[in-house]
Amino acid sequence: MFTRIAHVCLNVKNLDRSVAYYRKLGFEPRFGFTRNGAKFGAYLEIAPDNYIEMFEDPSMEAPVNTGIAHFCLESQDLDKTIAQLRANGVEFTEKKLGCDHTWQIWLRDPDGNAFEVHQYTDKSCQRLGGTIEADW
Repeated sequence: MFTRIAHVCLNVKNLDRSVAYYRKLGFEPRFGFTRNGAKFGAYLEIAPDNYIEMFEDPSMEAPVNTGIAHFCLESQDLDKTIAQLRANGVEFTEKKLGCDHTWQIWLRDPDGNAFEVHQYTDKSCQRLGGTIEADW
């Protein structure tokens, strides 16, 4: 019935700041949104047919969370991704092997939205299934 998650939508305090941040991660603007001629939203491409959508809310003080704790981006080569993030001055946590046997790092965007970047391994539970004991 479904083929993938098409996009994740974020509320952001400052659209230009958020677009600049996600461009440091390699996202490319696909199109923008205007209302009465004023820019208020952006659609950025992660990979073919995968996007982050964002809308500016200058009054926002903290991320608006309606139940989604974070989103996750997949990397084919996490070490290469880490090198690119460092070169672009993007902060992230140390690389660790999660209890699901998948390599991961964590980031926060300028508005505090948490997200994970991970790389599957041959032992990743996402590929093999099963049950794991959470270590957090």
